[in-house]
Amino acid sequence: MRSYVLIAYDITNHRRLHKVHKLVRGYGDPIQYSVFLAQLSQKDLVVLREKLKDIIFQKEDKVVIIILGSVDSNPKSVPENWTILGKKQIIRDFSVIIY
Repeated sequence: MRSYVLIAYDITNHRRLHKVHKLVRGYGDPIQYSVFLAQLSQKDLVVLREKLKDIIFQKEDKVVIIILGSVDSNPKSVPENWTILGKKQIIRDFSVIIY
């Protein structure tokens, strides 16, 4: 089962920032600068966390991963309990990740 996951990061080094951005972009869609929405399985989440740990500096950088809940039968629409003001959020299906 996949879950909606919000990923936000604050990276202090430009080189690491680029690496984190490229990695997270492969898992989800940008919501705002340094904030992404992804649909991840438990395995995807574990793999992503390990890859992030290899990139970031624990004492300088921060990555926040928040599990928002299960992806229902329509993974392309925003759940009813979410409020998004302004531009509509389009959710791509990331059930298959290609590296």
